[in-house]
Amino acid sequence: MMTMRTWRLGVLAFATSFAAAAAAATSTARADPPPRIHLRGSAHIDAHWARAGGTHAGEVSLAGTVVDDTARAVSGARVGLRIASADGSSPGLLSLVNAAPAACSEGAAPPSVEAADALVLPADDSGRFCVRLVLPAARGAWVAHLDSRTAGPIDASRLDVPIDLSLAPVTLRFDPEPRNVQLDEDDPVRSFIAVASTESDGVTTGAAQVLLSLSTETGAMLATATTDANGQARFDVPAGKLGAPGRGELRVAFAGSTTAGSALHTAPVERRTHVDIAAPDAREGRLPPGLPEDGVDVRVAATLRCAKLGCPGAPTGTIEVRVGDDETISGACSLEGGEAQAVARFASQAEPAQLHVRYVPDAPWLQPGNELSLLQPVRPPSPLRKLPLLLAGVVAIAWLVLARLPPRKSTAARPSRAPASHGGRPEAGVELVRAGPAAQGWTGRLHDAHDGYAVAGARVAVERRGFERIEALAETRTDAAGAFALLLPPGVGPQPGDELVCEGPLHGQLRRPLPEAGELDVALVLRKRALLDRLVGWARRRGLPYDARPEPTPGHVRRAAGGEFTVARWADAVERAAFGGQVVDARAEGEIERLAPSATEGPRANESAGQGPRATNEKDAGRPR
Repeated sequence: MMTMRTWRLGVLAFATSFAAAAAAATSTARADPPPRIHLRGSAHIDAHWARAGGTHAGEVSLAGTVVDDTARAVSGARVGLRIASADGSSPGLLSLVNAAPAACSEGAAPPSVEAADALVLPADDSGRFCVRLVLPAARGAWVAHLDSRTAGPIDASRLDVPIDLSLAPVTLRFDPEPRNVQLDEDDPVRSFIAVASTESDGVTTGAAQVLLSLSTETGAMLATATTDANGQARFDVPAGKLGAPGRGELRVAFAGSTTAGSALHTAPVERRTHVDIAAPDAREGRLPPGLPEDGVDVRVAATLRCAKLGCPGAPTGTIEVRVGDDETISGACSLEGGEAQAVARFASQAEPAQLHVRYVPDAPWLQPGNELSLLQPVRPPSPLRKLPLLLAGVVAIAWLVLARLPPRKSTAARPSRAPASHGGRPEAGVELVRAGPAAQGWTGRLHDAHDGYAVAGARVAVERRGFERIEALAETRTDAAGAFALLLPPGVGPQPGDELVCEGPLHGQLRRPLPEAGELDVALVLRKRALLDRLVGWARRRGLPYDARPEPTPGHVRRAAGGEFTVARWADAVERAAFGGQVVDARAEGEIERLAPSATEGPRANESAGQGPRATNEKDAGRPR
């Protein structure tokens, strides 16, 4: 039989939930700007060798350039050089100290000796480097190993250049060098011209009747062509065969012959295309009627314009929805698998609202295509919407009356329940559904606290803390339905202080005192939601200007940070994790947590006003973990 105290607590929870639902029904949502993406570049080395034409038969020059992903010269780069025998007949590396290393021209910076078998070649402001060497002509074939040494946000790269003194050297290049390849032009064929040449004693001539091949960075063969009398070869390639939009490479290669050595030239390219969007639910530009205060669902399908030519891939990025001429974003959602469902909230209007939908790319090779202008008929709000407020008022009055009644003692023990949600926000917790014999251990199911779907592959364990370490007494993994069964080893019984620990690949760790044996219902919270909750709690504890109503967002915190770089960087990382569509596992959560401001950093506005700090999250608010 329900006690009077329990009944009063239930009435209070009922009133609180109705008040929260009524407040949510009348609030409007604000969309933050799309996440910013920071990219790290890569260096690319392009090099060739030629006969230097000196007094020695084995005198050669090795020249090349160092550029980044955008084909811009990497100023101040240095290139390491080592030379080894191509056929392995001479073990180890060639002694370059005895190879008379020198600059290729007067006034150029000479190479420096790093070791007896290693040189460092300085590049000029245009990224060019060159060295003259005397190789043992009798040994024939060599391989020059080059590696770039750059500073800043540019990764290093390596290149091997074969040198065969018995064959004529062939140098390859594109004319012009392809940088940006537009995949969705009207002409379905893209043309590239490669030039093959030989150089001896400083004289360059075209290599005629040389069979060249063109391929991508994946090794996929695109076309073959033979050079003319001037050493030029033309490749005509269907745009759909060039690959998916993004950064890649075009490689022109010569396999070699009995008189000429093999050669390879790589050009970094960026394959670009436009992204077109459509609203499948719209009919002649009109969406189904909706209630703006509750949120209007705008379903958008995005396609790559080059898909009609056969290029693979699906667009990524963000869909933004604006209402009328207002620049404020009323709804936004990230694309997943080429689809998005943005929820737009705005004030009711007498006439159909004009929605402007546009695509915001998250990569430079994806370009906005068309924009949508849709009419949203507005459905008048139902009078029943005010019913929750009326019921909440009645229940609140009933609570005040019942609070004056004397409490009655409980007549029966109740099983422990999962902690209630705070402020209407679902939280992680453990609920004992049904007690059972201790010998049968613990069974149950793990589910997402927000959406209720099963959490598969999660770790469930019973742990015991010691002086030096934490011992796992028993552990298991949930199946595809989120179910688990956990049993302690024979002879091992539960003790005070033992804990139940649950953690999923994308769900944060939950640690609770070990409940009674029986059937459990466990709710976990996604790591990205936990990161967002911690940022909201931090902003509320700090107060203005970080706090905002109805709830601070990462974008608001970043803008409020101003010159506080640490806070802005942390808010930016949380925004990318929560809304950027990326996978947030334990490693990603840990990296973002390391960026967070110190937990002991004192509040500002609230404490100065004598209010004291606010709770940063559910744990700080004094609720069970």
